[in-house]
Amino acid sequence: MNAVRNHPPVQAFHDLFSAGKTGLPGGDGPLLGLRETRFARFADAGIPSQRTEAWKFTNVARHANVPMALGGHVQIGASELSAFFCGGHLARRMIFVNGHVSRDFSHVRGLPEGVSVRVLADAVDDGEVRERIAAFDDGRSFTDLNAALMQSGAVIDVADGVHVAFPLQMLFAAVGSQRAATMNHPRLLVRLGRGAKLHLIETHAALQDGSTFTNLVSQIELGDEAELIHDRLQAGRDGSVLLSKADMRLGERSRLRQTLASLGGALVRNESTLHLDGTFADAVMNGAFMPTAREHVDNAICVHHRQPDCHSDQFYKGVMDGYGRGVFAGRIVVHEDAQRTNAFQTNNNLLLSDDAEIDSKPELEIYADDVKCSHGATCGDLDEQSLFYLRSRGIDADTARSILVYAFAGEVIERFADEGTRRLAMQHVFARLAGGGGLSGMLEG
Repeated sequence: MNAVRNHPPVQAFHDLFSAGKTGLPGGDGPLLGLRETRFARFADAGIPSQRTEAWKFTNVARHANVPMALGGHVQIGASELSAFFCGGHLARRMIFVNGHVSRDFSHVRGLPEGVSVRVLADAVDDGEVRERIAAFDDGRSFTDLNAALMQSGAVIDVADGVHVAFPLQMLFAAVGSQRAATMNHPRLLVRLGRGAKLHLIETHAALQDGSTFTNLVSQIELGDEAELIHDRLQAGRDGSVLLSKADMRLGERSRLRQTLASLGGALVRNESTLHLDGTFADAVMNGAFMPTAREHVDNAICVHHRQPDCHSDQFYKGVMDGYGRGVFAGRIVVHEDAQRTNAFQTNNNLLLSDDAEIDSKPELEIYADDVKCSHGATCGDLDEQSLFYLRSRGIDADTARSILVYAFAGEVIERFADEGTRRLAMQHVFARLAGGGGLSGMLEG
């Protein structure tokens, strides 16, 4: 069925995999069989078409089903990378450029006992790491493509009871080329033991113009009573494409606080599947997206409440301008045994242009009878009375609009736990607003 509904991958994918598979991490070792199996599945399933319900509003084939080469090693100056450093001077960082770890700029030394941060390319010889990669099978073609072509990423393990006192930043830098489109397929494996705590900062940055395609897969496991703060900032350019899939599993009384801002890129799609597998698990997911020009941002979230007494809250805001298009597809599934569930979902949107578009699809699927669940979506323009009030105080039209837009999106931006990420997100928001320069000066003053 999938082969009929989807687009067959262009021949370039077959040629690239056939020629380069033994040169990928793990070479012709035990990982090769997994790569071959997953690539065969990707080739059979193909690139999702808009006839597939999950991709109804997003034409991914336009960007992904084209000839591309695997990203090579690129020399980048420290100043270009440091502009995206977050977490403060105590943060540890692992930096990837076009899918390859930059050992010169990465810094993960001085980790406390019980904390392990490894480069995935170095860790694939570990049988347990290979088992974790192989065990994740969601039937998604881009996940199979990631398994077939993954070059690098990180394996992060925090032992029981360990509280990491500083943030850990994963910085993924995409460097485009005017000669040919390039792609990379990183994977993150994150596991927190019982009672462990970690602040993870995930930053995606397009450093130069050119066509780049990043296909990230993240596997995140929180043990009982563990806590993860996850700040995610995505700052793309006209030619950059980012697809991310996060599979997150929460144990008993574990806690997740995630904030995401998508601020640039020809196409950004964030897929998140959250499994509340332990009682009293608690998850809050915040998101802001601001497509403009002809950008497209797609957010697809599914939260599975599997155990009783759990709580989840999705709070997403979109601002669409120019010909920008936003998508929010949020689904909450309350399974039969998940009594006393509290699950909430809100998607509020601003349309600043007659040519902009938002497709919002909130869903509730409830199989338990003792629950408190709600969902809602709104869409509108800026309030004319508020604009008039600001103009009457001597503020020019562009700055007045920018103030109102930032007040709207800023409710999410200000939820970043890391101050550096928050300030960097604010800078990118200001850059996307006609009166952003004036607003930036007012706030700094």
